Amino acid sequence: MKTVSSSFFQFAGIHSFLIGLLPFFIPVLLLKQGVSVEGIALFIAATGFGFIVSLKIWEALFQQSQWRWIIGLSFITEVILVGVLLFSDSPLIWAFAALLNGAYNCFYWTTQRVLFSTMTSEPKNPFSQTNTDNQTGKQFGNFQILVVVVLKLGILVGALMLEDSLKYSLWLVSSFISLAGLMWFFQAKRMNAFLTVSQFFPVNTDAQKPKSTSIFRFKDANNSAVVFYLDGVFLFLESYFWVVSLFLISQESVKELGIVIVSLTVLLSVIFYLLKNKIDSIDRNKVYICAVIFYAVSWWLRSVLDPSLPNHFVYPAILLIAFLTTFFRLSFNKRFFDHAKEQRPLNYLLAKSYLSQTGIIVFYLAVALLASYFSDVHASLATLYLVLTPIALIYMVYSGPKESNVSSNVAANAPLRTSKT
Repeated sequence: MKTVSSSFFQFAGIHSFLIGLLPFFIPVLLLKQGVSVEGIALFIAATGFGFIVSLKIWEALFQQSQWRWIIGLSFITEVILVGVLLFSDSPLIWAFAALLNGAYNCFYWTTQRVLFSTMTSEPKNPFSQTNTDNQTGKQFGNFQILVVVVLKLGILVGALMLEDSLKYSLWLVSSFISLAGLMWFFQAKRMNAFLTVSQFFPVNTDAQKPKSTSIFRFKDANNSAVVFYLDGVFLFLESYFWVVSLFLISQESVKELGIVIVSLTVLLSVIFYLLKNKIDSIDRNKVYICAVIFYAVSWWLRSVLDPSLPNHFVYPAILLIAFLTTFFRLSFNKRFFDHAKEQRPLNYLLAKSYLSQTGIIVFYLAVALLASYFSDVHASLATLYLVLTPIALIYMVYSGPKESNVSSNVAANAPLRTSKT
């Protein structure tokens, strides 16, 4: 699994930097173009639709082990997306950008989740004193540290270039990194690592072929479907609307926004370095319940933050919100990938994608309709955050894996492998 692990971190690292360069700033770009909360919500809904359409293409390529196309499209869609975002201001083109954004999200996030699931499902070595069966939290903590550092570095570079209106330079930098990423992953050694992933998920059997019709009827004992519908909604709230709120707090300065985001990096990295080695060894249900409660509190904090408040109150609150959110994401994703190991991993991962994107489309179309009643961006977002505070507690229904299942997840997954990886 060493080659899969290195490929995962390389793939996630390169794309995290690319996301920081520009896709992270999509809601800010929309706001600067005069797009309202209603327009941003419609952009997100169209992104969800683009994701679902692209996921059908991803599935077809995955079933044929066409990894060059999967990896290639993850970089190609990013380059086209950046170009469209930087050099257009037409509403029709922005709609096309939303679909492109969905395609990019699909080819990056779906591939990343499949790689991570493969990496964390390594069979236990009976001669090793280290239990590798329950290291999901540690591995995801390592991933979070990578994302925190590399994404924030990309955000800082992107913010400085956007502030100085270096659009062509930004697009060239993004294109160069994408081309370098393509050349790196197209090497035979790294393509072999991706073929190992295909061996882990046998796609030529009827049991493992994902069918979208059955996925929309997905149901298990862990209440996964309810949480999947909810999770995509909150992910976009974190990555789009909260970024808009931070932009307003930063006096609508892209450079200051970048500095605010990057200033969180060191402390959050230290916190995750400490947490990632502990979360697998303590009571997972207590950790998860606390994480959900703190996550709900973070949305209440967002609702009361106001750009007019003094900095000595605002910035510590932003830091606390960032910690509570990332702590929840660490706990939630540990639970998610532990469940994926217990079931057919590919079907579980795809169910998450299909249901999350469906929830995104429905919710943000509703937000677009309701947002038309609000004239002030900050007031509408504060109201939305307050309404969502109790809704975040629905994550509580996501029950944890049984102890017996976790301890025997290797045996449970054995029929899914065609060769020892």
